[in-house]
Amino acid sequence: MKNIADNKKFKKEKISTNLFLYIFILAIMAFVLMLHLSRVYTINDYSLLIIFSALSIIAETFFILLPKVGAVSVSFALTYSAILLTDPLTVAIISAIGVALRFPYKDGVGRIHILNNPIYKTVFNVSQYIINSGMAGMTYVYLNSTVNIGFNFYNPIAGAAALSVYILLNTFFMSKLMSLLLKEKLTYIWKSNFFSMMINVLLVGLLGIILAFAYNSYGTGGLLLFFIPLLLARYTFKLYIDMRKNYFETMNVLVRAIEASDPYTSGHSVRVSAYSEAIAKQIGLPQSKIDLIKSAALLHDIGKIGIDKNILNKTGKLERDEFETIKSHPEIGAAIIADLSYLSNISDIIRHHHERNDGKGYPDGLCHDSIPLETSILTIADSFDAMTTNRPYRKSLSLEAALSEIKLNSGTQFNPDIVNDAIIALRNTYYKVTE
Repeated sequence: MKNIADNKKFKKEKISTNLFLYIFILAIMAFVLMLHLSRVYTINDYSLLIIFSALSIIAETFFILLPKVGAVSVSFALTYSAILLTDPLTVAIISAIGVALRFPYKDGVGRIHILNNPIYKTVFNVSQYIINSGMAGMTYVYLNSTVNIGFNFYNPIAGAAALSVYILLNTFFMSKLMSLLLKEKLTYIWKSNFFSMMINVLLVGLLGIILAFAYNSYGTGGLLLFFIPLLLARYTFKLYIDMRKNYFETMNVLVRAIEASDPYTSGHSVRVSAYSEAIAKQIGLPQSKIDLIKSAALLHDIGKIGIDKNILNKTGKLERDEFETIKSHPEIGAAIIADLSYLSNISDIIRHHHERNDGKGYPDGLCHDSIPLETSILTIADSFDAMTTNRPYRKSLSLEAALSEIKLNSGTQFNPDIVNDAIIALRNTYYKVTE
């Protein structure tokens, strides 16, 4: 499950009053819950506690860093097994020990452990793990005693409820943290985290049931045998994260190539990507669509690397044939991207980012109904950034003047269905992007 790791973004953030207060409240909640659990439950199986804690430390030690903030671990399978096999107090202790005593390796730093990790990170991780696992454990105990369904060691109704409680709490606590750090809306982050985690959590939960069955039937030997697939699951997810990292690193290299060919637009692609993301969020598109638009925005001008630099960097008015040459960059860009299999799904967006709602754009003269929504979003973001930045041939417009131009050209240049949402998103994002 998700927790704070020694991520660069977190390290650079000064712990604000709101962040400190959030972690403090979480710690108090965890402390109160542990007091309650220690009064209600008694640890009956210390062998299980020790074995599961040791394996949890191992699983947490091999956590996987996420791109923005935090990390993900497959130790939840052990936590879920413990929920099924023992009491909420034991479960909470196992979770807390696993995250508190982990010692992962970080490039350039070495081993990170409780003695060299900032105390507020440890407090946050331990606190949310105690609350997540303790509440999930209590849910399972209550429903298992009231709903008499299932096997000797597993009640599917109680198990599904416990799983849901854990997911809801974990995603909420991490989303609140990310909203404070990244200054994003809590509801958006929680929604995107919740749905992106669902399949992975269900698969890891299934491994947790298998681990519980192995321990219940064959003891420690069976548990250790089935612990191997858990590490394999971690390895598979690590490959996925590395693939995404390589994907975005490749795009960054391509963006630098674009800016090298057209220095006057330095930073343009990154800003357009940020504006496009903001508009897509305002409209309410799913995360998969937002990621697609962000990628297309970063690379929308890649075709300019095929344009003569003398034309790109000309400060005076372009001749007709020169302008026609410039107009070919969407087609060139689409052709370049189409040859990269992992980027080919954004080829059409790049090809049509200079189309107009009234059909007077290029290269294909598409009109409203034929222009994909993703392209319409990119068109507005691209035009807005062009208007609000200085160019060799003109000064930039103010924020309000640029937004007025977008409103004025609604229905002609821009898709009127999204202009109002776009204006809201651009106004809210402009100063964050340009500061």
